[in-house]
Amino acid sequence: MTPLAWLVRRLDEAALLGVAERRALLALAPQERLVPARTDIRDGQKAGGAHLIVDGVACRAAMLPDGTRRILALYFPGDLCSTGRGAADPLPGTIEALSPCTVADIPSGTIDSLIRSHPGIERALWWLTLVELGIGQQWLINAGWEAERRIAHLICEVRARSQAAGRDMQAPGREMQAPGREMEVCFASGVRQVVIADIAALSTVHVSRVLHALQAARLITLNRGAAAVPQPAPLIAFAGFDPGYLHLPDHAARAKPEPSAGIRRDPVPWAGSNRDLGYASRT
Repeated sequence: MTPLAWLVRRLDEAALLGVAERRALLALAPQERLVPARTDIRDGQKAGGAHLIVDGVACRAAMLPDGTRRILALYFPGDLCSTGRGAADPLPGTIEALSPCTVADIPSGTIDSLIRSHPGIERALWWLTLVELGIGQQWLINAGWEAERRIAHLICEVRARSQAAGRDMQAPGREMQAPGREMEVCFASGVRQVVIADIAALSTVHVSRVLHALQAARLITLNRGAAAVPQPAPLIAFAGFDPGYLHLPDHAARAKPEPSAGIRRDPVPWAGSNRDLGYASRT
């Protein structure tokens, strides 16, 4: 499924598109371009319009007065970002490529024409903005959790979003495997420890310690900076991850473990106490 088809399917399953609106969106042929990693996706582009992520991972980021970066949103293939009309962007920050990205630009004039002909498309664009804000609210809620559960939840989100779009993240180098089976790779291709730190407002040293603690608890496996999930159910149960806030078609039902799985919410001995990890948690 192409990223544009995935976007239309997502809007369609949210009951936001009619037949004519679906056809109008699928008829788009936006021009694609390559964006290097660590580059502003909108650099040199006219204000307004939208950018469809075709390949790679991007983010919405803001710089604080002290020079630190805070990541406000992540974008995977099939996600639409910067849906402002004219010179106005409804969300703050810049859109940056975390990895080399292929981006398809949809000019603001094209969006205006679609909206005039199909008002339902405007509702769909605002729905996408509300979903992005809802994910940001979930991250804000997670900020009140201890660091290990906060990062475990983020790993679950990255896994759900990349898999739902049909673009599992690939680890650098050779594939990581468990005995007799391949493991799902989550943190690679742009989503690295520094990105986790900028989302969770933690130092990279703290993030590294938490990831190694999750590995010691056999919830993830680390290799060359990438994190793999050998068995998703224990990690999902530990994080208390419910993918409903992501509004992903089909995949949401598969992401939650069955209640009969018999997995405790706190499957590791240090889940309730950071002291067992050998360091003091700082939020």
